[in-house]
Amino acid sequence: MSNILLKNIKKIYRVSSENDAVPLSMFIKDGIIQDIADYEHLVESYDKHVLNESEVIDCSDCIILPGFVDSHTHLLFYGSREAELYMRAEGRSYLDILKQGGGIYNTVHAVRKASEEELIKNGLTYLDKALGFGTTTIEVKTGYGLDYETEKKMLRVMQKLNKLHPVDIVPTFLVHTVPKDTDRGKYIDLVAQKMIPEFREYADWFDIFLEKGVFELGEGERLIRNAMDAGFHVGIHTNQVHDIGGVKLAAELGARHVDHLEVLDKADARRIIDTETLYPVFLPMAESYVFSQHVGQIHQLLNIPSRIVLSTDFNPGSSPVLSPQLIMAQAVLRYRISDPFLLIDSFTSNPAEMLYLHDRGRIEKGSQADILIMALDRFEQIPYWGTMSHIKYIVKNGSLVIQAPH
Repeated sequence: MSNILLKNIKKIYRVSSENDAVPLSMFIKDGIIQDIADYEHLVESYDKHVLNESEVIDCSDCIILPGFVDSHTHLLFYGSREAELYMRAEGRSYLDILKQGGGIYNTVHAVRKASEEELIKNGLTYLDKALGFGTTTIEVKTGYGLDYETEKKMLRVMQKLNKLHPVDIVPTFLVHTVPKDTDRGKYIDLVAQKMIPEFREYADWFDIFLEKGVFELGEGERLIRNAMDAGFHVGIHTNQVHDIGGVKLAAELGARHVDHLEVLDKADARRIIDTETLYPVFLPMAESYVFSQHVGQIHQLLNIPSRIVLSTDFNPGSSPVLSPQLIMAQAVLRYRISDPFLLIDSFTSNPAEMLYLHDRGRIEKGSQADILIMALDRFEQIPYWGTMSHIKYIVKNGSLVIQAPH
């Protein structure tokens, strides 16, 4: 791992200089941000031999910010489901497609048939694309196995991908739905008695989809309590199509985050606000791809800006999108969010804190050096150029992993 010196940076996200006329520079060593100061100070403070051997990147035309943290994805899958987009365009709902054996069941069939090597190859492809869009940490869920062996296979593949690719993966065991033609009670017993205790070895996070026709509240409570007893942190898919009490349950049990929130009454919004350890996660592109008539209720929660999180929900059925910048732009268009700094925080510091990754998401001394270097003038341009990348360099864990062609 070589040392890196970012020289004469135009602007650093959430970092101000005592003298705006003097640009700041940054010294990175052993994967950690060692110092942020003007260039002359760094030259005086560090051994010249060390600095001379560092890779120097001229950032005089660039702004820098933390690498994006994408906190809700289903990146590990096989096959594709483009036909469903056109089915929904004809008026068929997500739940209708699921009931008729489509939806995630198509992906489940493909993932069950795929070998570990095929899943690894597919996973590396999408991790490369995620990194190219500036994502340096990504949460990845299981949930496309729906049986013990395939769910475990997915978790094994995540472990291997974590060793093979620079992007850090946060693995999550997701109880997505009940398999077709399976005894419901027996499957829930299998999850509670076998999957949850055994899968704790592979993942720190547990997730479940609480929704009519998927998992009801009592079933969810049982599995969440089991997961917490096993030592999992918990997130919940909830309030996407119907409100069945998921937010109240999350607050009562101490879940860390609730995701989707397209239907949210005032009482549940107040529960989220008052539960200081609970984060709301919004997935605007998933709403768009399923032609949802509901809109994520982010405006009820704007008074807790440090806990608001955006994510791609990358998956083959309802959000084939890996670009955080595009999600930010969609949040402006769909939610009418007018604060660009909230949008950037929602993909950097906020999800990092939510996932207990206190070493990233901010540009400060001592933080892991996950850094995006963009050829832009202002941070406000990041959501604005949502369909276009201006990333010039990406530093991941102190190593230069991407250098865009000039």
